[in-house]
Amino acid sequence: MQGGRERKVEKGLVEGRLSKSIWRLVLPMMIGGALQDLFSMVDLFFVGRLGHTEVAALSIAGTVVSILMMLVQGISVGTMALISHFTGEKNYEMSDKIVGQTFVLDIIGAIIILPVSFFLIEPLLKLFGATGNVLVYAAEYLRINFVYSIFIFLFSGISSALQGSGDAKTPLYALIIANILNIILDPILIMGYGPFPAMGVAGSAAATVITRGIGTIFLLCHLLFGHSTIHFKLKCLKPTPSLMKSIVSIGSFASLQVFIREISFLFLMRLITSFGDVTLAAYGIGSRIRMFVMVPGFGFASAAAVLVGQNLGAGKPERAKRAAWRSVLYYEIILIPIVVLFLIFAPNIVAIFNDYPEVISIGSSFIRYLGVTLPFIAFSVVLAQAMNGAGDTKTPTIVNAIGQLGFRIPAAYFFARTIGMGYKGIWLGINASDIVQGIGMIFFFSTGRWKEVYVKHKIKLRSQGEPVEVTAE
Repeated sequence: MQGGRERKVEKGLVEGRLSKSIWRLVLPMMIGGALQDLFSMVDLFFVGRLGHTEVAALSIAGTVVSILMMLVQGISVGTMALISHFTGEKNYEMSDKIVGQTFVLDIIGAIIILPVSFFLIEPLLKLFGATGNVLVYAAEYLRINFVYSIFIFLFSGISSALQGSGDAKTPLYALIIANILNIILDPILIMGYGPFPAMGVAGSAAATVITRGIGTIFLLCHLLFGHSTIHFKLKCLKPTPSLMKSIVSIGSFASLQVFIREISFLFLMRLITSFGDVTLAAYGIGSRIRMFVMVPGFGFASAAAVLVGQNLGAGKPERAKRAAWRSVLYYEIILIPIVVLFLIFAPNIVAIFNDYPEVISIGSSFIRYLGVTLPFIAFSVVLAQAMNGAGDTKTPTIVNAIGQLGFRIPAAYFFARTIGMGYKGIWLGINASDIVQGIGMIFFFSTGRWKEVYVKHKIKLRSQGEPVEVTAE
């Protein structure tokens, strides 16, 4: 207890039926992933009412936001991994300390972003080709997001901390609240209803930071007053270099994973745009379908990360290993009928989004190629996060770099340009990288090196005077 407040320990993640442990995490995480996607879709819907210039501004601003999300993702992955470790070994005091250090790092991250909001937004947007009104609108959007980025940092950080402790429902409730408010505020602030001025694209950013701020308050109240596994304590806000270093050590490679993905995306987009607007439109539809199919995978991946982390903390490495493989299996079972649908009904699926014959033809080829590699994507997504949960973020980063930069881009250019396969060569390059990443993740996860990395993190913390246990494999 803490001042009369009991901890609500999430039982069943390190004992009992493994399938039950997986599904109790997967379902709220899967819904949460869909709600994250809904956030951007709602913004796009209402900004789309303003015109194509505003949509272009929102799109290019989203590319620059990836810089912010690199820092956010890094802190969040490091936090989730360490809290799952300490919660698994029932060292709740250390879990509380990690929450405090996450707050400190989130504040530092927001401070680092501030100079960008004042001095670097326009140069960054020009670097990505923004001019005229697109540059003006995108700059307004980014300035609001970056100045008030503390809410984005804290929302993600606290959510990851709670998920690491085994509580996937509370972050979901916060997302539901934030999404409902975003749907209400978006049209009011973008269009300017009632006493509110029409802010245009900037209104979308204002709605985002306001709703994230309210979601953050909800999560913080839960840590302060609710029956949570982890508690927020003011004394834990005192900077502890060893713990901050551990979070950053794990999280830095997670940030690099985002950076690699964005660099690969930019090179790929340059190639795709060279084949004209129709191919670009077909790819846009195909990539949206790909992301939709991967949302359940992100749920299984996050569940695998928590289960691997907690079971390693509980001294049950074999259960941790089985949790990862079982999560892959469940995702593969979901993907089998989707693969069949993609191969047989590809034109009908693309036609839902656009009825232009050439877009349907090119888009159909994209999702048929995608259907072939979906099983490999399942291995790549889930096993990468499983290793992240053990604290081994370096290995997935290397595999992603080899797949996306070493195979995807060279292969896409080779097949599309050198051999002359056109857009189908791009799809083949994407296939090559998906297969390489999937096989790579299977190989490195099977070696069990991630268990050794977990032990190394714990030994390092203990050598720096932190009260942690080091369990044998």
